[in-house]
Amino acid sequence: MTLIEFSRLIANLSPLISCVGLVTGYVLRNQLGPVYKSLAIYLGLMLLMEFLGHLFSNLLFGNNLMLLHIYSFTELAFMLYLFKKHLLRQMHPVLTVIGYAGLAYIVAEMLLIFVFEGLDVKQFQPYAKVIDNFITIVFTLAFLHETMSRFSEMQWGSLRLAMVFLVFFTLNTLFFLPFNFMVNEGTGIKFYFWTGHIVLVLCYYLYLTVEIWRNGRTQTL
Repeated sequence: MTLIEFSRLIANLSPLISCVGLVTGYVLRNQLGPVYKSLAIYLGLMLLMEFLGHLFSNLLFGNNLMLLHIYSFTELAFMLYLFKKHLLRQMHPVLTVIGYAGLAYIVAEMLLIFVFEGLDVKQFQPYAKVIDNFITIVFTLAFLHETMSRFSEMQWGSLRLAMVFLVFFTLNTLFFLPFNFMVNEGTGIKFYFWTGHIVLVLCYYLYLTVEIWRNGRTQTL
């Protein structure tokens, strides 16, 4: 099995894990806390992104490059909601402004690349996903700071989740910084990057799915 074949094989696991997480969240919805209900919705949104990716590639545009901005906007909007509504006790206005500014940047970059300038794959170097990752990291650090400040009241489940966010979005940023290289590189090295990224995403989705199941099971017991 070649690396490309392996990448395609494990890429098919991503929507499967998202679907399992979504179904698990739905089945255990009455036992889940608000954070884990939100995570189930998040996995549902990621499943929708998978569907849109296939739709864009196979039926509409011949590629799914625009999906990067839609994905980034959706994910950042969700993270803004999650931290503002459920994780942070009180979200600092500066963090809220940063979140909305990030969303505005993603929309502006998408319009600039796909509407005003026109897509040039050779020059395609978006920063939407980097912005999404960076702002989520800022939210996570703010949550960790708040949590550490009230150590005696610490909720370990939320702390673990925050640490996973921190690791995942930091590593994800490293993958997306050289995005133009990963699209246009012609020697095959890029497939090692993409395979590594797919494995990272699979581990992330799997962790969220297990946490949803564990939270629902704990509440049931």
